[in-house]
Amino acid sequence: MSLKPLPKPGVETVAALIGTAFSAILLVLTAMNAGPLWRDETNTLNVAQMPSLKDMWNNLPFESFPPLWPLLLRLGGALGLTHSDAGVRVLGLCVGLFFLASLWLCLRWIGGRSPILSIALLGSLPAFLFIVGANRAYGLASCLLVLGFGLIWRVLESPTKSRVLWAALVCLLFAQCVYFDALFLCAMLASGALVAVRRRQWKTLWSLAGIGIVSGASLMIYLPIIRQGSAYLPLIRIPFFKFSILWNGLCDTLAARSSADLFGPHGPQIWFWLELLLVGLVVAVAMQWRREHQTQNPGTGVTSAGSARSDLALFSVVSMLLGIAGCFAFLVKLHSFMEPWYYLEMLALGAVSLDGIVGANWPALRPWGLLRIGAMVLMISFSARPAWEEAHVRRSNVDLIAAWLAQKASANDLIVVEDAWEGITFNRYYHGQTPWVTVPPIDSHEVHRNDLVMEKMSQPEAMAPVLQEITSTLRNGKNVWLLGSTPLVRPRESPARIPPPPPPSKMPTKWWVGAYLYWWNQQVAALLLEQALYEQAQPIPVPGPVNGLENISVVRFSGYNSGPP
Repeated sequence: MSLKPLPKPGVETVAALIGTAFSAILLVLTAMNAGPLWRDETNTLNVAQMPSLKDMWNNLPFESFPPLWPLLLRLGGALGLTHSDAGVRVLGLCVGLFFLASLWLCLRWIGGRSPILSIALLGSLPAFLFIVGANRAYGLASCLLVLGFGLIWRVLESPTKSRVLWAALVCLLFAQCVYFDALFLCAMLASGALVAVRRRQWKTLWSLAGIGIVSGASLMIYLPIIRQGSAYLPLIRIPFFKFSILWNGLCDTLAARSSADLFGPHGPQIWFWLELLLVGLVVAVAMQWRREHQTQNPGTGVTSAGSARSDLALFSVVSMLLGIAGCFAFLVKLHSFMEPWYYLEMLALGAVSLDGIVGANWPALRPWGLLRIGAMVLMISFSARPAWEEAHVRRSNVDLIAAWLAQKASANDLIVVEDAWEGITFNRYYHGQTPWVTVPPIDSHEVHRNDLVMEKMSQPEAMAPVLQEITSTLRNGKNVWLLGSTPLVRPRESPARIPPPPPPSKMPTKWWVGAYLYWWNQQVAALLLEQALYEQAQPIPVPGPVNGLENISVVRFSGYNSGPP
């Protein structure tokens, strides 16, 4: 009885292409259904569209990135590509598709057949769909991280002048995307340096050092911006931070749920990631023990195939471990609530590293290729439904509320937006005649003016102007429209007797804004529930699910209670 022939190696490539096509379809649907820009995206676009480059530079402390992405947006605006929400979405779609192409390029450069593990781990992840095509720098940073990974390995294979220059250019651009990208770049360059030292390729070592020095030196110009921006970090540093917040943030990022369902159940993805991480670590260590004798002639850079696979495993596993350690160290230092975008680049580095360890070092299709195909099918089967839901989620409903209020609210009414940051989105989409204020009341709503919020935190009567306007509006028989997501609970105390939070100097983190936002909104809620005679929620139809980070409601208050509370 003759044995059946092994499947052709092309089977795995075809499977990866099918997974890539599915991810591309999800990205297209996400761009089509994302709709308006939410507050962080609007902030980035407003920074990019400042009247002059000097104005853009002066507003960088109120943004989370160096100017590379804002400059690309500004260039797109000059070409007429980003004047509308649809144009911005098309640009984000291009970034998402570029990321998929980057995975294929990277695996080709490191000797793998196809990025099947990377597609399995990231391609249908709802958080990936939400972030990679958003109007933020994280998507472009992930693309350049993956390309940088492959180009650094090409330099290790053969440090020709063209390869070094291409790697230097990509690493330089990568460092200009997000400030903490320097951590991932250091991880990849340090891993490459370790391989170069083991091979005794001193020319390669100096080339990698030069790439790191140039990329690091390019960030020196941002030191004043980083110093100024770091003064606002205490605003988001929470006084009850624990390591479990990091773990929960990672679980939320890998959870099989859409951004419209922030508190849904977690899927098993986190355990698949941890199991693959353990497998990759064991395989990489085993390959170092089994490393073949290096057939390398001094000065020629010729390395045996077995040694090259072992070195690739070493480069991949060290990059992954150092990148994870650096990311978690940064997040611990940040001391804030964890958001999915903080983890995206770490996951991208982990995925491409696992592909480098497993995919490039077990090239035969059976059984390892079949296992990789099975892993992709399993991951996509768990994530397909929430990924499909994510592809149909609107990023905000503020645009619909703004258009509705422009028709319903009169010029003598008052609109109160419960959050100064959501005021950025409302400012973009509201074109009515009704005056509006935010909590707390600040003078600028173009970007995240944390400095103005900090000023209000130092004023004991910061909400007095808003409270006075509410009273005046109700007394004159007009409506107050409250926009926000804070539940309206009648406080036991009157607004005048609601105790303020401790002074900033006596708070655990000195300036945590959460206590002040709660205090200010309690004052607004107490006054409205005390003085208004009528309260009515306003149902505003929305075509589809909405991002839970900016899905606000509208409540109309009318009438004036002139008697005692």
